[in-house]
Amino acid sequence: MQTGVPLNEAHNFQVRKLEISDKSKGFVELLQQLTVCDAISDENFEARFQELRSLGDDHVICVIEDTTCGKIIATGSVFIEKKFVRNCGKAGHIEDVVVDRDSRGMQLGKKVLSFLADHAQSVGCYKVILDCSNENKAFYEKCGFKQKEIQMVKYFI
Repeated sequence: MQTGVPLNEAHNFQVRKLEISDKSKGFVELLQQLTVCDAISDENFEARFQELRSLGDDHVICVIEDTTCGKIIATGSVFIEKKFVRNCGKAGHIEDVVVDRDSRGMQLGKKVLSFLADHAQSVGCYKVILDCSNENKAFYEKCGFKQKEIQMVKYFI
C-alpha cells in the first residue's frame, strides 16, 4: 500500500506514516481509547517522535487521517526484530492498533494492518505477529492472522 493514498474519496481518508504534527490531530487521544496513555507534553512527544524516526524502517507508525476534519482516526505500529533464527531472519511485531470509536466498521483497522504487514514484508520479515484480546480474535482472523501459541506478560509498573 502506498503512503499518502486516499482510501475513500467520500470520507477523504489518508493512510500514511506518523508525522510530528499528528499530536495536534488527536493521535494521543486516540491511543487513550486503547490503553493507559497519559497526556504527553509537546517536548516529550517530539523527543519520542525523533527517537522512533531515527530507527528508520525498524519502527513504523501508521496513521489514518480524516482529512476533511484533520483528525487521526486509526493507528498501529510495527517494529522489526532482527533474529539469529531463520538464517538471521527478521520478524515484525504489530502493536497499538486502534480505530476511533466513531469511525469503526469502515475497514480502517484492516487498512492499518495491511499497511504494517506490507511494510514488514517489504523489509524482509518472514512473519509478522501481534497479541490481541479474545474479543478481537475474530477481527484479526478476518485480516489473515491465525492463533498460534499463547501470550505471556510480566509488568514492571
